[in-house]
Amino acid sequence: MVDPERTDGPPPLPGHEPSGGDRPTPAFNLHGAIVLMVGLCIGVHLMRTVIFDGQIDRWLIGNFAFFPIRYAPGYVQFDWPTLVSPFTHTLLHGDWVHLGFNMIWLVAFGAPVAYRLGWARTIALWAITALGAVVLHTALYFGDWVPLLGASGAVSGFLGAAARFGFRADRRNPRRGFAGPLLPPLASLRQRGVLAFIIVWMVINYATGADLFGMAGGASIAWEAHIGGLLTGFFAIGWLDRGAAARSLA
Repeated sequence: MVDPERTDGPPPLPGHEPSGGDRPTPAFNLHGAIVLMVGLCIGVHLMRTVIFDGQIDRWLIGNFAFFPIRYAPGYVQFDWPTLVSPFTHTLLHGDWVHLGFNMIWLVAFGAPVAYRLGWARTIALWAITALGAVVLHTALYFGDWVPLLGASGAVSGFLGAAARFGFRADRRNPRRGFAGPLLPPLASLRQRGVLAFIIVWMVINYATGADLFGMAGGASIAWEAHIGGLLTGFFAIGWLDRGAAARSLA
Protein backbone atom coordinates (compact mmCIF):
# COMPACT_ATOMS: atom_id res chain seq x y z
CA MET A 1 0.00 0.00 0.00
CA VAL A 2 1.35 3.44 -0.88
CA ASP A 3 1.42 5.96 1.95
CA PRO A 4 0.74 9.45 0.50
CA GLU A 5 2.42 11.07 3.50
CA ARG A 6 5.84 9.42 2.97
CA THR A 7 8.62 11.63 1.65
CA ASP A 8 11.25 8.95 0.97
CA GLY A 9 11.63 7.21 -2.38
CA PRO A 10 13.39 7.86 -5.67
CA PRO A 11 14.58 11.40 -6.42
CA PRO A 12 12.23 13.59 -8.47
CA LEU A 13 12.78 14.04 -12.17
CA PRO A 14 14.49 17.28 -13.25
CA GLY A 15 11.99 20.07 -13.46
CA HIS A 16 9.52 18.20 -11.21
CA GLU A 17 11.05 18.95 -7.83
CA PRO A 18 8.41 19.61 -5.16
CA SER A 19 8.34 23.14 -3.85
CA GLY A 20 7.06 22.22 -0.39
CA GLY A 21 5.12 24.91 1.36
CA ASP A 22 5.84 27.42 -1.42
CA ARG A 23 3.48 25.62 -3.81
CA PRO A 24 0.37 27.77 -4.32
CA THR A 25 -2.96 26.14 -3.61
CA PRO A 26 -5.43 26.67 -6.47
CA ALA A 27 -8.62 28.45 -5.54
CA PHE A 28 -10.67 26.13 -7.75
CA ASN A 29 -9.90 22.47 -7.15
CA LEU A 30 -12.58 20.59 -9.12
CA HIS A 31 -11.99 18.38 -12.13
CA GLY A 32 -13.65 19.58 -15.30
CA ALA A 33 -15.84 16.50 -15.54
CA ILE A 34 -17.33 17.24 -12.12
CA VAL A 35 -17.84 20.89 -13.07
CA LEU A 36 -19.68 19.71 -16.19
CA MET A 37 -21.98 17.39 -14.24
CA VAL A 38 -22.74 19.99 -11.59
CA GLY A 39 -23.36 22.61 -14.28
CA LEU A 40 -25.73 20.35 -16.21
CA CYS A 41 -27.76 19.43 -13.12
CA ILE A 42 -28.05 23.05 -11.94
CA GLY A 43 -28.72 24.33 -15.46
CA VAL A 44 -31.51 21.84 -16.12
CA HIS A 45 -33.19 22.55 -12.78
CA LEU A 46 -32.85 26.29 -13.28
CA MET A 47 -34.58 26.07 -16.66
CA ARG A 48 -37.33 23.86 -15.21
CA THR A 49 -38.05 26.23 -12.35
CA VAL A 50 -37.50 29.62 -14.00
CA ILE A 51 -37.89 29.37 -17.76
CA PHE A 52 -40.06 26.40 -18.72
CA ASP A 53 -43.81 26.35 -18.15
CA GLY A 54 -45.68 23.42 -16.63
CA GLN A 55 -46.41 21.80 -19.99
CA ILE A 56 -42.74 21.67 -21.01
CA ASP A 57 -41.72 20.47 -17.58
CA ARG A 58 -44.24 17.62 -17.75
CA TRP A 59 -42.86 16.70 -21.17
CA LEU A 60 -39.34 16.59 -19.72
CA ILE A 61 -40.44 14.37 -16.86
CA GLY A 62 -42.40 12.09 -19.17
CA ASN A 63 -39.50 11.62 -21.58
CA PHE A 64 -36.37 11.85 -19.47
CA ALA A 65 -37.31 10.64 -15.97
CA PHE A 66 -37.01 6.91 -15.31
CA PHE A 67 -40.31 4.96 -15.15
CA PRO A 68 -40.03 1.23 -14.26
CA ILE A 69 -43.32 0.62 -16.06
CA ARG A 70 -41.55 1.28 -19.38
CA TYR A 71 -39.77 -2.07 -19.06
CA ALA A 72 -42.74 -4.21 -18.06
CA PRO A 73 -44.27 -6.70 -20.51
CA GLY A 74 -46.98 -5.05 -22.53
CA TYR A 75 -45.47 -1.58 -22.07
CA VAL A 76 -41.88 -1.90 -23.20
CA GLN A 77 -40.98 -0.03 -26.39
CA PHE A 78 -37.56 0.57 -27.87
CA ASP A 79 -38.14 4.29 -28.21
CA TRP A 80 -35.92 7.22 -27.25
CA PRO A 81 -37.19 7.67 -23.64
CA THR A 82 -36.73 3.95 -22.94
CA LEU A 83 -33.12 4.11 -24.11
CA VAL A 84 -31.97 7.38 -22.53
CA SER A 85 -34.00 7.70 -19.31
CA PRO A 86 -31.73 5.32 -17.33
CA PHE A 87 -29.13 8.08 -17.70
CA THR A 88 -31.04 11.34 -18.19
CA HIS A 89 -33.03 10.92 -14.97
CA THR A 90 -29.81 11.98 -13.16
CA LEU A 91 -30.22 15.52 -14.50
CA LEU A 92 -33.74 15.99 -13.09
CA HIS A 93 -34.35 16.81 -9.42
CA GLY A 94 -37.41 17.23 -7.26
CA ASP A 95 -36.40 20.56 -5.71
CA TRP A 96 -33.40 22.74 -4.89
CA VAL A 97 -32.74 20.94 -1.60
CA HIS A 98 -32.59 17.58 -3.39
CA LEU A 99 -30.25 19.08 -5.99
CA GLY A 100 -28.08 20.83 -3.41
CA PHE A 101 -27.43 17.73 -1.32
CA ASN A 102 -26.54 15.70 -4.40
CA MET A 103 -24.10 18.31 -5.68
CA ILE A 104 -22.37 18.62 -2.28
CA TRP A 105 -21.80 14.85 -2.15
CA LEU A 106 -20.68 14.83 -5.79
CA VAL A 107 -18.07 17.53 -5.19
CA ALA A 108 -16.82 15.83 -2.02
CA PHE A 109 -16.34 12.35 -3.46
CA GLY A 110 -16.38 12.94 -7.20
CA ALA A 111 -13.46 15.35 -7.51
CA PRO A 112 -10.68 13.00 -6.28
CA VAL A 113 -12.18 10.11 -8.24
CA ALA A 114 -12.25 12.25 -11.39
CA TYR A 115 -8.61 13.31 -10.99
CA ARG A 116 -7.74 9.65 -10.66
CA LEU A 117 -9.74 8.46 -13.69
CA GLY A 118 -9.70 11.37 -16.11
CA TRP A 119 -12.52 12.72 -18.25
CA ALA A 120 -13.71 9.71 -20.22
CA ARG A 121 -13.70 7.19 -17.38
CA THR A 122 -15.33 9.64 -14.97
CA ILE A 123 -18.25 10.11 -17.36
CA ALA A 124 -18.35 6.35 -17.88
CA LEU A 125 -18.53 5.85 -14.10
CA TRP A 126 -21.45 8.31 -13.92
CA ALA A 127 -23.32 6.41 -16.64
CA ILE A 128 -22.57 2.94 -15.26
CA THR A 129 -23.60 3.81 -11.71
CA ALA A 130 -26.76 5.54 -12.93
CA LEU A 131 -27.62 2.34 -14.77
CA GLY A 132 -26.83 0.21 -11.71
CA ALA A 133 -29.14 2.39 -9.64
CA VAL A 134 -32.11 1.96 -11.98
CA VAL A 135 -31.51 -1.78 -12.38
CA LEU A 136 -31.91 -2.38 -8.64
CA HIS A 137 -34.80 0.09 -8.44
CA THR A 138 -36.59 -1.69 -11.30
CA ALA A 139 -35.99 -5.10 -9.76
CA LEU A 140 -37.66 -3.98 -6.54
CA TYR A 141 -40.40 -1.82 -8.12
CA PHE A 142 -41.02 -3.64 -11.38
CA GLY A 143 -43.95 -2.14 -13.26
CA ASP A 144 -44.18 0.93 -11.01
CA TRP A 145 -45.59 4.13 -12.49
CA VAL A 146 -43.74 6.46 -10.10
CA PRO A 147 -40.83 8.24 -11.85
CA LEU A 148 -37.30 8.13 -10.51
CA LEU A 149 -35.49 11.49 -10.51
CA GLY A 150 -32.11 12.73 -9.38
CA ALA A 151 -28.39 12.07 -9.46
CA SER A 152 -28.37 10.31 -6.08
CA GLY A 153 -27.67 6.87 -7.55
CA ALA A 154 -24.74 8.09 -9.64
CA VAL A 155 -23.38 10.21 -6.79
CA SER A 156 -23.59 7.18 -4.52
CA GLY A 157 -21.54 5.34 -7.13
CA PHE A 158 -18.72 7.85 -6.70
CA LEU A 159 -18.86 7.27 -2.96
CA GLY A 160 -18.59 3.53 -3.56
CA ALA A 161 -15.63 4.08 -5.88
CA ALA A 162 -13.93 6.33 -3.32
CA ALA A 163 -14.29 3.63 -0.67
CA ARG A 164 -12.10 1.31 -2.76
CA PHE A 165 -9.20 3.72 -2.12
CA GLY A 166 -9.91 3.86 1.61
CA PHE A 167 -10.74 7.57 1.08
CA ARG A 168 -6.95 8.20 0.86
CA ALA A 169 -6.32 11.41 -1.08
CA ASP A 170 -2.83 12.44 -2.24
CA ARG A 171 -2.33 15.65 -0.25
CA ARG A 172 1.02 16.41 -1.87
CA ASN A 173 -0.76 17.37 -5.06
CA PRO A 174 -3.06 20.45 -5.04
CA ARG A 175 -5.11 18.74 -7.76
CA ARG A 176 -5.27 15.67 -5.60
CA GLY A 177 -6.85 12.41 -6.58
CA PHE A 178 -6.92 9.20 -4.60
CA ALA A 179 -3.41 7.93 -3.91
CA GLY A 180 -1.96 4.46 -4.06
CA PRO A 181 -3.27 1.28 -5.63
CA LEU A 182 -6.92 0.35 -5.84
CA LEU A 183 -7.67 -1.87 -2.87
CA PRO A 184 -9.46 -5.24 -3.15
CA PRO A 185 -13.08 -5.03 -1.97
CA LEU A 186 -12.56 -6.67 1.44
CA ALA A 187 -9.27 -4.86 2.07
CA SER A 188 -10.90 -1.49 1.37
CA LEU A 189 -13.62 -2.22 3.92
CA ARG A 190 -10.94 -2.95 6.51
CA GLN A 191 -9.46 0.53 6.13
CA ARG A 192 -10.10 2.75 9.12
CA GLY A 193 -13.50 4.41 8.99
CA VAL A 194 -14.57 3.07 5.59
CA LEU A 195 -17.04 0.39 6.67
CA ALA A 196 -18.42 2.54 9.48
CA PHE A 197 -18.98 5.43 7.07
CA ILE A 198 -20.78 3.21 4.54
CA ILE A 199 -23.00 1.69 7.23
CA VAL A 200 -23.96 5.11 8.62
CA TRP A 201 -24.60 6.35 5.09
CA MET A 202 -26.89 3.37 4.36
CA VAL A 203 -28.79 3.84 7.62
CA ILE A 204 -29.32 7.54 6.88
CA ASN A 205 -30.52 6.71 3.36
CA TYR A 206 -32.97 4.12 4.66
CA ALA A 207 -34.25 6.39 7.43
CA THR A 208 -34.72 9.25 4.98
CA GLY A 209 -36.35 7.06 2.35
CA ALA A 210 -38.71 5.49 4.86
CA ASP A 211 -39.42 8.98 6.24
CA LEU A 212 -38.74 7.81 9.80
CA PHE A 213 -38.20 11.41 10.88
CA GLY A 214 -41.20 12.85 9.04
CA MET A 215 -39.03 15.20 7.00
CA ALA A 216 -39.85 14.03 3.49
CA GLY A 217 -43.21 15.81 3.39
CA GLY A 218 -44.85 12.89 1.64
CA ALA A 219 -42.24 12.72 -1.12
CA SER A 220 -40.85 9.31 -2.00
CA ILE A 221 -37.05 8.96 -1.75
CA ALA A 222 -35.70 5.99 -3.68
CA TRP A 223 -33.05 4.88 -1.20
CA GLU A 224 -32.81 1.50 -2.96
CA ALA A 225 -31.48 3.23 -6.08
CA HIS A 226 -28.79 4.82 -3.91
CA ILE A 227 -27.70 1.38 -2.74
CA GLY A 228 -27.66 0.15 -6.34
CA GLY A 229 -25.42 3.03 -7.38
CA LEU A 230 -23.11 2.53 -4.41
CA LEU A 231 -22.60 -1.17 -5.09
CA THR A 232 -22.10 -0.57 -8.80
CA GLY A 233 -19.46 2.08 -8.20
CA PHE A 234 -17.74 -0.06 -5.56
CA PHE A 235 -17.17 -2.87 -8.07
CA ALA A 236 -17.06 -0.99 -11.41
CA ILE A 237 -14.08 1.10 -10.30
CA GLY A 238 -12.01 -2.10 -10.44
CA TRP A 239 -12.45 -2.10 -14.20
CA LEU A 240 -12.31 1.65 -14.80
CA ASP A 241 -9.17 2.23 -12.72
CA ARG A 242 -7.02 -0.06 -14.88
CA GLY A 243 -4.15 2.09 -16.11
CA ALA A 244 -5.39 5.19 -14.28
CA ALA A 245 -2.81 4.88 -11.51
CA ALA A 246 0.05 4.78 -13.99
CA ARG A 247 -1.29 7.85 -15.81
CA SER A 248 -1.71 9.79 -12.56
CA LEU A 249 1.96 9.22 -11.75
CA ALA A 250 3.23 10.11 -15.22
